[in-house]
Amino acid sequence: MELVIAAISLGLLGSFHCIGMCGPIALALPVHQYSSLKKYLGIFLYNLGRVITYTFLGVLFGLLGQSFFIGGQKAIIKRQY
Repeated sequence: MELVIAAISLGLLGSFHCIGMCGPIALALPVHQYSSLKKYLGIFLYNLGRVITYTFLGVLFGLLGQSFFIGGQKAIIKRQY
């Protein structure tokens, strides 16, 4: 249960990063002059690209982190959970 609470807390705290960084970028997208369909398509493609990029980077760093071995610490951490 603690792991679920930690994950939700990190997600909520991480949303401030998205508001501060992704928000202004999303507001700067030049979609206001387009028709409704083209506007929503542009916003959808922006968010799809963002999600795919963050997913790829998460997998990449997860695989990289999985390969670390720091003096037996990884084995100790894994046994606790």
